[in-house]
Amino acid sequence: MGETSATLENPPAQSPSFTTTKLTKPEEVSKYMTQLCQILQDCVNQGASIGFLAPLSTEEATTYWTQVSNLITTPTQHLFILTSSSSTPSNPPNPTILATVQLTVSPKITHVHKAEVVKLLVAPSARRQGIARKLMEHVEDFARDEGKEFLVLDTATESPAREMYRRLGWEEWGTCKDYASWPDGSRCDATFFRKELGTIRTQEEE
Repeated sequence: MGETSATLENPPAQSPSFTTTKLTKPEEVSKYMTQLCQILQDCVNQGASIGFLAPLSTEEATTYWTQVSNLITTPTQHLFILTSSSSTPSNPPNPTILATVQLTVSPKITHVHKAEVVKLLVAPSARRQGIARKLMEHVEDFARDEGKEFLVLDTATESPAREMYRRLGWEEWGTCKDYASWPDGSRCDATFFRKELGTIRTQEEE
């Protein structure tokens, strides 16, 4: 289940630009390993129910992202990152991960029409800036281009992410009691969503 999160410690010399990238190789994940571990640890240790208990160690986070790096070499797992890049005449662009999300595709022939959005993580300093919306729209467009008809996801019922998904046009279809646990080990309910992808978004929708 996912959460959202952040602010840059030092304001850039100029307005940052945002780039969404699909990582497809283990070495690409390794390049961003430190940042990926940090954003995962921040979300878990600040209370996000995304499959880990707090405090999440760097070793545990590294193990997780290493597993993901192997999965993205298959057709069933897609990993996206949204980065900001700021630069000055004396310093080259320095990409900073603000958010990440994954898209999981079932290998079953009877499930090829849909995919699942998992692990939407937004750095604490980047929340409430439209970062999650940018990344989710990118993933929806990608899934649509891949021929998917609709997407599904779940989040902790008491999570702020629940209202965010509603605002993004996701349809809430059910809640399961005690579905997972918070990082402190206490049980939490999960709310499930779906979203029909339909046609390409219009300029007005963007």
